Amino acid sequence: MGRLVPLSLGLRSNAARNKQAGAAKLTNCFAEEQGEDGKNQWIIYASEGLREIRPSASGGVRELLPVGDRLYAVAGATVLYITAGGSAVFIGNIDPAGNVYMRRNRAEPPQIGIVVAGAEGTAYVIEDDVIEQITSEYLVSPIGLAWHDGYGIYPLPNGRYLISAIDDFSSIDGLDEGVCESKPDELVRSEAIGRLVAHFGTDSIEFHANVGDADFPYERQEAIGIGCLAPRSVALVETPNLETLIWVAPDHTVRRLEGYSGVVISTNEVSDLIQALASAGRANELSATAWAGSGRFFYALSCEDWTKVYDSRTGFWHDRKSYGLNRWRISEARRWGNRIVAGDHYTGAIYEMSDTFFDEAGNYLVKEIVTPYVHAFPHGVRFNALFLDIALGVGRNDPDPHMSDPTILIDWSNDGGASWCVPREEKLGAIGQRNRRIRINRLGVCGPKGRLFRFRISAPVETVVMSASVDMDILEPAHV
Repeated sequence: MGRLVPLSLGLRSNAARNKQAGAAKLTNCFAEEQGEDGKNQWIIYASEGLREIRPSASGGVRELLPVGDRLYAVAGATVLYITAGGSAVFIGNIDPAGNVYMRRNRAEPPQIGIVVAGAEGTAYVIEDDVIEQITSEYLVSPIGLAWHDGYGIYPLPNGRYLISAIDDFSSIDGLDEGVCESKPDELVRSEAIGRLVAHFGTDSIEFHANVGDADFPYERQEAIGIGCLAPRSVALVETPNLETLIWVAPDHTVRRLEGYSGVVISTNEVSDLIQALASAGRANELSATAWAGSGRFFYALSCEDWTKVYDSRTGFWHDRKSYGLNRWRISEARRWGNRIVAGDHYTGAIYEMSDTFFDEAGNYLVKEIVTPYVHAFPHGVRFNALFLDIALGVGRNDPDPHMSDPTILIDWSNDGGASWCVPREEKLGAIGQRNRRIRINRLGVCGPKGRLFRFRISAPVETVVMSASVDMDILEPAHV
């Protein structure tokens, strides 16, 4: 037996610019600190799964808005609402292309305002389950919609914004106009937060407050020289203890609003991915959603190539990826009553999202851990055995052996993930079979560059990974 060494499972997705320098990744799982009271200080848990509430529609989900016992949705060109029992009620159709913004007001019953920020920009209002386009000579090409202190806020592309009458999205006066003028940039998005409305420009953000002036109620309170790269990257986070905004800035960082400052929360890897997308002229693909639960919030940033998720409790990022896709299939997530609901970017299906679901509405939720490098540079390493401490006996009472007798795949790479060995398959145990261990022997040698290990679980079972270790010998150069 050689030397028994703890194998770091990593705490986040944090690949280096060159994979030979680092390639650690957590996909569909995340690290949570257990502290000194746990078996290990950090535990890796599976991400939430999905259960279908409403089946596929004619297009992907573009916006969700919970209002009491209804969940309003825009899927493709269709506007509808979902009842608490899961029934779908058709309301009407809107423009099929462009970013969608949907807000409610305090009218009784509430009006639902919708803006489609397409080439022309169109606005709609829903009253008594009837949708009508807002026709106003003043509201020309709106690019978004926010609601604040009873007013509908309509940002316009030339640095101006209009406000509606109190609790009436369709009543707009051309004299009720505000201007963002700290910099000569274009507005791309407006979002209400607390007592302020944040107006995002390409090179600046202005914060306007309702000061109660009879002529026009809003005045600028502050402006900062950080703009917004992609309007749909802006996400409002609301928890019992926190309200903030997160967005992608033009310098390719992801920022979180603290006071009047935008604090960088992105890693080098996330910023590099954003920069590559922007260099390809695809920055407007970036879209984000956020949801809160269990004392933390998650911010998911997606394009067609990837999804990166920020965990507010740890400050770490991990990956989400749906089976058969490059990215996570979810475009929008919202809290609706006591549950989190989510919309499918591709099919328009509506799901409930929970850590008690272990697949994505019948599709595999593949949990993958790629470890940091194990190396003894400038020496090579012989790996005699690997041990994995993972929740066992997690099989389910189901005739499908993938569920009743689940397995984990373990493989490794000596070239930075360019190629992987034939995986070893180990059983996680049927129901109650907890008194077993996962050990694999004779894993060969690696050179001074080191080795990556990879663990993958596709079975729809509870996944909790505590720790790992390797029995290894450090080799003299002649043995490598």
